[in-house]
Amino acid sequence: MTLQKVLINFIAQTMTLTYSISKTLKNILPKVRLGIVTCKVTVMDSSVELLSKITNIEAEFIHKLSTTVESELEVIAETRQAYRVCGKKPTRYRPSAEALLRRLRLGKGLYKINNVVDSINLLSMSSQFSIGGFDMTKIEGDVMLDIGDANVYNAIGRGPLNIEFMPGVKDSIGFFGTPTSDSERTMVTPDITRLVLVYYDFFGNDSLVDALNSAKETLNLYCKASDVSIEIIE
Repeated sequence: MTLQKVLINFIAQTMTLTYSISKTLKNILPKVRLGIVTCKVTVMDSSVELLSKITNIEAEFIHKLSTTVESELEVIAETRQAYRVCGKKPTRYRPSAEALLRRLRLGKGLYKINNVVDSINLLSMSSQFSIGGFDMTKIEGDVMLDIGDANVYNAIGRGPLNIEFMPGVKDSIGFFGTPTSDSERTMVTPDITRLVLVYYDFFGNDSLVDALNSAKETLNLYCKASDVSIEIIE
């Protein structure tokens, strides 16, 4: 193991993050919350069991979306409404959970990357929450959920993303995640050791607790998760 990896592992084991929600966002969305899951993970190819689980959930939603559209599902509809309240058009900047299910409805299927990314997509698809997945060691300082500024960041698979008027999380460097897409700066890579999941809940949805518990179970099963912690920030 290189000295760099030793230092990264040490940082991951000792660091903690503090989360908050800006007063500006609380004023316009009083019930907004963040669901946080933190754990150690091991990145590898997705197991047969995980891929089978994803296939089953895909089939379930393909059937469900034959009689409705993803934008009408409760949690997704709430996220879209939060975008409107903040001043962003959800039809142009779809929340990631909506985008995943839209791919299914259009017959495109989901990308398969690795066990961690595939687990996050599974959790988002199952719960309809848009979930940010971040490398904890790449986050600088405390984390705040706020309304995006006029800056852009390079989003995973999208290039420069206009985050102005979009709700998202930021650290001392700047914004690194929104319900639409995460920043390349803090993205999950094969070298990740400490994972942070951020669930965006804008209207105090009752399903958040079950969704977080499901995340703990899924990460334990498919990502060799350890030191798993769950909290809700209000």
